[in-house]
Amino acid sequence: MLISRSAIRTLKGEERRLPLRDAKMLMTLDTTFFAQHYFSREEEALSKKGIVPTIVLSEFHALAHKRAGKDIAEKHFKEITESGLSIAELNTELSKQASILRRRYEEQIPWADCIIAATALTNKAELIITKDPHLEQTREIKTKKLNETRIQ
Repeated sequence: MLISRSAIRTLKGEERRLPLRDAKMLMTLDTTFFAQHYFSREEEALSKKGIVPTIVLSEFHALAHKRAGKDIAEKHFKEITESGLSIAELNTELSKQASILRRRYEEQIPWADCIIAATALTNKAELIITKDPHLEQTREIKTKKLNETRIQ
């Protein structure tokens, strides 16, 4: 399955696809995953067993709007939400877990990153795909950079 059933036209007018393969690993995807996919030349295969916290949707929509304009931001947002990835909404359980993480790290990790980590922990994800140094600080869940992730 592809993140979008149609080819994705990049800002430079090239068509490309992000192949998603079934995998045994459940991952939480951070904003940097989508930023790299839509705004760089690198293509990486990932499982459709990804979890996308709603805070990531917000962050990415804002980033895409800033970099490429409203229409592109809306298009990418729709592609992500219709991709088959699980969208994890913020709820009371996640809020509480995020506050525990924020306290544990003495408020050194931003709220959005605490919510992303809490989403991964609550959903029993094995890792978070990110380039964010704040998330890389967490000891409760493993993190990997997109280019370090190999899914069979």
